[in-house]
Amino acid sequence: MKLFQRAILTHAGAGSDPQNSDGPQSAAKAGMDLMSSGQSALDAVVHAVRCLEDDPRFNAGVGSQLRADDQTIQLDASCMTSDEKFGAVACVEGVQNPIDLAQGVLLHSPYILMVGQGARAFADEQNIRVIPLGGAAGKKAAEKSGTPSCDTVGAVAYDGKLFAAALSSGGLEKAALGRVGDVPFPGCGLFCGPIGAVACTGDGEFIAVKVLAREVYGWLEQGMSPGDVVQKALTLFDDAVDIGLIVLTKNEFASSARNGMAWSHLTEIK
Repeated sequence: MKLFQRAILTHAGAGSDPQNSDGPQSAAKAGMDLMSSGQSALDAVVHAVRCLEDDPRFNAGVGSQLRADDQTIQLDASCMTSDEKFGAVACVEGVQNPIDLAQGVLLHSPYILMVGQGARAFADEQNIRVIPLGGAAGKKAAEKSGTPSCDTVGAVAYDGKLFAAALSSGGLEKAALGRVGDVPFPGCGLFCGPIGAVACTGDGEFIAVKVLAREVYGWLEQGMSPGDVVQKALTLFDDAVDIGLIVLTKNEFASSARNGMAWSHLTEIK
C-alpha cells in the first residue's frame, strides 16, 4: 500500500469556478514547499489559506462579502491539528488574513475561540503580524459582479507525522452583522485526527447543525475510503444546499462539491 510522505489539498469554496483552480494550485504548492523544507502540516495549511485570502477571486480575505449594512466585512477562520489542538476567530474586522489570528489562538492561547475586537487585542498582545484589510480594497473586492458567496476557502495537509486543516470565510453576502457559520467550531467546518483531515465548505448553518466534518471523520474511522465519504456527505443534505469538502488520509484523498469547486492537490509518496 502506498503511503504519503507529504500531501496537501486546497479548495476555494463550494461554488467557486473550477476554471480558477490556478489559485488553489498555487496555494497547494506554497504549502508543500514549506513541508518539504521541514515545516509542519499546520504551517502548510495556514500558509495555503493565507494565499487564498490574498486572492480576490475567492470569498475570504480581500474577496470577502459585505454584510447587510453594505459597509462591514466580518471574517472567521480556524485551524486544527491531529494532536487535538484547535484555534479560531470569528467576526474579525479590518484584517486581511484572519487565519494568522486563528493560528495564534491555537499556539498561544488557553482558549479555542476569540471574537471581534478581543481577537484583535490578542493579536496585539502576541505581536502577531496583521495586514490591514483596507476599506476601499475590501469593498471593491466584495462588490465584484457575479462573485459567488461560497463562504469558505480551506486546506488539509499531512507532513508524515501529523494532519492539519485550516479554513477562512468571507461570510455570506448581505448576512446580518454578527452572523457566524460553521468555520470557527471544531467538528463542524473542519476536523483532524490520527486517521486524517476533513475540511468542508458551503452553507454554513447546515454544515454546523450536522457537525459535518466530525461525522465524515467518523466514517473514515469505520474504514470507509475518502472517495466514498465525500459522496456520502452530499446525500445528507437537500439538493438545494451547497456543499463541498476535501478529505485526506495517509494514503488517499478525495474532493467533491455539489455545484463545482476550484481545488487542487499535491502528494509525495514514501
